[in-house]
Amino acid sequence: CGSESVRRMGVGHVPQEPIRTEGASTELQRLKHRRTAAKRSVDSGIAARRNARGRWAEDCVARWYEQHGYTVVARNFRSKRGELDVVLMHGTELVVCEVKARANNAFGFAAEAVTPAKQLKVRRATFDFVEHLRVNDSALHARIRSTRFDVATMTGVQLEVLPNAF
Repeated sequence: CGSESVRRMGVGHVPQEPIRTEGASTELQRLKHRRTAAKRSVDSGIAARRNARGRWAEDCVARWYEQHGYTVVARNFRSKRGELDVVLMHGTELVVCEVKARANNAFGFAAEAVTPAKQLKVRRATFDFVEHLRVNDSALHARIRSTRFDVATMTGVQLEVLPNAF
């Protein structure tokens, strides 16, 4: 530790050459990548549980609507502009339900996740869905007189349906 300025900074001796053991190569770095891959598999397990919770919540919501006289028209309709979780008919009213599922309210209420940006995506995807019906199912398209947007939340096992949410 010959230099006074290095001692004052508390760094001590810093060698100019990188420290390597005899015969060491870039293989030392590969272990880091393996750990990262293992972590991803853990993360994918969390994602799989979230997806399973979402599918289960959508099943419960569809069943609830059917028990209340609605007819399920489509589930998980995807377009370039978004996805519709559950689409139903009730008389002449098209009902689009956005489903949000949470294990608990630790990170906020599920309904709060339906932001204005999400509402816009759902509205645009609904426009695409109605256009899809016009082309592929003109009889159902002709029945639609109004559209309603609901939000259904599943917190734990508690279902709450918010009709005409936006």
